[in-house]
Amino acid sequence: MKRNVDDLVRKNMHKEQELHASIRSAFDQSYEQIRQQSKKKAKKSWLKPVSAAVAVLALSSTILLTNDTALAKLQAFFGINDPGLETAINNGDLQYIAQTQQSENITITLDKLFADAYRLGLQLTIESNHISKENLNYLSFEYRLFDAEGKEINAHVSDTKEIVGPGIYSGGEFELTDVKNNIATLELLEESTTTTAPSLEGAQLVVETVHFLNNEGGITSVDGEWAFDLTSASVVTQVYVAENSVPGLTLEQATITNGSMQVSYKIDGIDEDENDIFETALVNGNGGSFYAKSANVERLNEEQQTVISLVFPYSVWNEQQLLSLKVKGYEELKLVKKE
Repeated sequence: MKRNVDDLVRKNMHKEQELHASIRSAFDQSYEQIRQQSKKKAKKSWLKPVSAAVAVLALSSTILLTNDTALAKLQAFFGINDPGLETAINNGDLQYIAQTQQSENITITLDKLFADAYRLGLQLTIESNHISKENLNYLSFEYRLFDAEGKEINAHVSDTKEIVGPGIYSGGEFELTDVKNNIATLELLEESTTTTAPSLEGAQLVVETVHFLNNEGGITSVDGEWAFDLTSASVVTQVYVAENSVPGLTLEQATITNGSMQVSYKIDGIDEDENDIFETALVNGNGGSFYAKSANVERLNEEQQTVISLVFPYSVWNEQQLLSLKVKGYEELKLVKKE
């Protein structure tokens, strides 16, 4: 199986016309990982113990982003194409941190930070002799996030490590946007689909492991401590409510913030098809449709209902605030601001 994945990845590197299908395949893998998560999400099941098999799974999307054509298309936020974040950044919601820490002969700079009520974005520059422009296929890191009182509130670590805090973010998406000899830029975007993230004023981000994967599938993992002090930007939220009633569908919550909108809704029956969930669209007054990349699904077997929570790439700063929710198989649910 590993050999088949390797062959597919190498084929993608040399065929630009297959970029779209390959990127979609990478997203499909992310959806499958989300499907396997426990609804309580006590641990981040998408990040397995570090192994060559895990690295190969993540290889496809990362290698594609080292291709110049793909990079040209994915520049809106760090290396991630996201209209909500782009609007938020244009409004001045991106923080430039520029803190540098060194440990175990590796220098890490936290360049940029984005945080609103439901998403966290990080851009780091990593300097190491393990980085080669010709022989780096994948790069990732593990971190813990502590609040101002020193309590762990989130951990992005392998399942072999203990997680102390409640865990806020999931669906981590790494993007390798720039690779040179001995230096690379790596970005991470995570989402909180069910919980409002706390303020990061006085918080601390501690990177504790960096993983390097070369073309041959070999992995070098370096443990260290790179600690960064954070400040919180102004987080703006606006609550929406349902304007109309839709049989079989109930809006649980809808809140828009700087660069994202969290929506939770309940439907009758047990939904087993994740494709239906990711076809749910947030539609604005101009008819533009926006789709989520991650989801939390809670199946209430006794009630025979399903609660679905999504984060859409839409900003509170968008001029078009007339919104509606289109769920496959149901009438359109109109959303209006709660006064």
